[in-house]
Amino acid sequence: MKSAVLSSSVPAAKKEFNNVYFMHACIDEPLKMTGDECLARFRQQLKATSNAAQRNFNKLDDNFKFVVLTLANRKEPAAFKSDEIGKSFEYFDKPRRFLIIESMNELTRWGNILPRRFSKHDIYLAD
Repeated sequence: MKSAVLSSSVPAAKKEFNNVYFMHACIDEPLKMTGDECLARFRQQLKATSNAAQRNFNKLDDNFKFVVLTLANRKEPAAFKSDEIGKSFEYFDKPRRFLIIESMNELTRWGNILPRRFSKHDIYLAD
């Protein structure tokens, strides 16, 4: 009985559904593109927050960015300057973003190798 009441209170749609993405598409023949172009177009259509590398790089503090950019500079010397440490992911061009992603992946690998936490009592050595 409740479902009958709910369904009668919802107004019907007045207009036909219109897909905005196909509004300007060529109907006769689909666009031909390479796999890289297709992937680039797909990535552009995603929300900015769905980019995991961008989201994680931007949300962490300047100490993390310093470590990532320093590690990237070891792979590609002079790719980053010291005044770029506080910049967001969007600031950098594609080749430098690629270096940032590689460096963050390297740090992730280090995180898997290291134990969770070291004790402050490890300053003492066994005789």
